[in-house]
Order: sequence, then structure tokens, then C-alpha cells
Amino acid sequence: MKKTLFLIILFFSTYLYSQTSQYVEFPNINTEVLPNKARIYVIRPTGKLSHYYITLSSNGNMIGRLDYKNYLCWDVDAGKYNLEGAFEGNKIRKDQTENKDFFTVNAKEGKTYYIRLSPAYGLTTGKASFDIIEPEKAQEYIKKFPKPKVKYVD
Repeated sequence: MKKTLFLIILFFSTYLYSQTSQYVEFPNINTEVLPNKARIYVIRPTGKLSHYYITLSSNGNMIGRLDYKNYLCWDVDAGKYNLEGAFEGNKIRKDQTENKDFFTVNAKEGKTYYIRLSPAYGLTTGKASFDIIEPEKAQEYIKKFPKPKVKYVD
């Protein structure tokens, strides 16, 4: 019985750990950013509220579904990008949740941006919080965390 319970827990913890999905093209992160592009990483490094996924959009377009200890990465043209996050099941900007934190990236050509997306306990619901992460720390996370499942085709 204990062995069966252990296997079930192991299966579900592995299943839950690998649920990050990206819905836009994933760049070759082992190469430099193209001169006419910028690269954005959004990293969720902690296990706080790990049983919730966070959906991420940029300028109203869905980027992906982010689980804990995972990241999303995509290349963009230079310009402004408004990032929005919400816990799975909450409509971004249309639900009266505490998900009121948004983040704007003014992307410059050839530059890479590292942003941390952290969930937090709110008064009545969870909320997402964006902030800048140091490039050295971000690279540590990227090396440790799995690449997202890419659900995109050109």
C-alpha cells in the first residue's frame, strides 16, 4: 500500500511539474538575440501556490501557461509589450480578482529582458506579481528548469 501511494504521489508530482506550455515560437536560447529582435524571459522560480498555473498574455495575445519552477521565452520586435498574468481559470482583466499587477517592457533591439512572475496570497484570491530579475540569477534558473512544452507551429 505504501509503495502504491508513493508511486501515485511521484506520478502526480512529475505531471504537475511539467505543465508549462508556450503558445508562441520558442527561440534558440543558445544563440544571441537577432539584431532586429529582443528576447523576453518570464520565470516563475518559486513553489509558492504551486497548485495554480498562471496564464500569461502580452498585448492581449496568449503567450503561455506557467507552472512553478519553469519559464517562458519568446522573441519580439522592438516596441512596447504589456504583460498580464492571471491564475488559471481567471479571465485576464475581465475578472474582479486581485490580479491587478501588470508589467510593461519597452523592448529594444538586441536586448534580453528577465522578468520574475511570482504568485502571492491575496485577501480573497491569489494575485500575480511581476518584477525584474538579475540576469545572473535568471540564467541559473533557466539552466535548472525544463524548457516549456511548445504548442506552436509555423
